[in-house]
Amino acid sequence: MPSLDLRSFVARAATLVDSSPPTTKRETRSWLVEPFLETLGWSVRADSCLTDRVVDDTRLEYVLTVESVPALFVAVEPATESLDGARANALQSAMAWSGVDRAIYTNGHEYLLLAGSTEIEYRALEVAELEANESAIATYSRASLGQQLGRHTRTHVARQLAVERPTLSDEITDRLTDAVAQGEVYADEFESATDRFLEQLLVTFAEYELSRLGADGDTATDVSVQFSESAIMDDSQSPPSGPPSSGRSGSSAPEQDDGVAGADAQPETRTDATADTDAADPDHATGADSTAATDDGEYVVRFFNERGSIGAVGHSSAAGALVEAAEYLLERGLAGVEVPWAPDDDGTTVLNDDPVRADGSPMDEPKPLSRGLHLETAGDIDKQAARVEALTERAGLRAMVTGDWEPK
Repeated sequence: MPSLDLRSFVARAATLVDSSPPTTKRETRSWLVEPFLETLGWSVRADSCLTDRVVDDTRLEYVLTVESVPALFVAVEPATESLDGARANALQSAMAWSGVDRAIYTNGHEYLLLAGSTEIEYRALEVAELEANESAIATYSRASLGQQLGRHTRTHVARQLAVERPTLSDEITDRLTDAVAQGEVYADEFESATDRFLEQLLVTFAEYELSRLGADGDTATDVSVQFSESAIMDDSQSPPSGPPSSGRSGSSAPEQDDGVAGADAQPETRTDATADTDAADPDHATGADSTAATDDGEYVVRFFNERGSIGAVGHSSAAGALVEAAEYLLERGLAGVEVPWAPDDDGTTVLNDDPVRADGSPMDEPKPLSRGLHLETAGDIDKQAARVEALTERAGLRAMVTGDWEPK
């Protein structure tokens, strides 16, 4: 891999900042960020550089592509402003949703380098430290990422769909509206249906593995890294346990923060397993038919609100995923349900404060939840998937089941 001319870039950037520092985001982009990207081998004036895009409700100043496949996200703040913790975590959300595993967040003199998709490794550097960290920075270069994306995979499609989704949604909605008489009356319905279709298509092409969803019970933490003179961390956030190496690098997985404030705050994706893994490993249903649940699979549930994806849970069994989903939903609107509760289209009691049905008979396979409730987990994959969807709807959200939910 060719050597990067970071020494020249650092020298030019230092001279510029000393003589005439940029005061706006446009100046920061033109004078500092774009020369840095060009030092990494990216051509910011070519069609392969997409500017001012939105991915998973996260604003990106640059999306660098290789043969039309998104390879690197870049988010920018003005040189006069510090990097923001809420936006750094929103950037993680965009990486997790799209599968793009490299991102840079910078204001021209501070650089947050993120690598991974859900289990994020990050490194915080000031401009003077770039040259000493060339080997790490080289992994964000056009040469390195071009080699990584040399062989086409289905996940490349997911990356493209994630970046182009807003444009595709508008175009498909417009075509549907134009295709029918008085189509404008149904434009909102067309838009909602199109968004759901694109979500399903993206998830179909993405690869969501249990290890990437934190199904082993690991607790997700925010990006919490400090520079010499500033921190990209909200006051309400706590550093992850154990200081990162040199206090400047670490790892993190995306976490939702409903209380983030500020103009750049974005909805964030949380990928976690909210119940204790040992307690949430239900006995799986047995049977010979193709819809019987197993305990060695990959059962993933993604959750959506009206704005898009907000989180996901996963488990090696369908019953376990049902428990994880219920725990997740109890924190997000399901807690107020009156028990005993059964889905409208099914007379079976699914939630109760005791492990019994509404008529007093015992549940078949009840599992205790963290808020004193009991969840019925008996049944085949189809029944468990239906319960996930019913519980999610009751919480005011939408669910999408992927992985091994589909019978083989």
